[in-house]
Amino acid sequence: MKIVNVPTDQMDKFEGKWVAIDPEIDKIIAVGDTLEEIGSLVSGKKGEEEKIRAYSFKVPRKDEGPYVLFIIE
Repeated sequence: MKIVNVPTDQMDKFEGKWVAIDPEIDKIIAVGDTLEEIGSLVSGKKGEEEKIRAYSFKVPRKDEGPYVLFIIE
């Protein structure tokens, strides 16, 4: 995981990577090759959702459509 501080309008710099986005400041705060790498910032236990610091998103490459992540409980 690489810690960054990049505005979300520059997301195209991270094609094919997983990013952690802090919704309060609307910035990318971390980048990783896998979701596990940024997992500590974007996951938490049920009932403690307020402790989750960021949202995760895999930035599609130019030749790909958007990714959709489903969480099944």
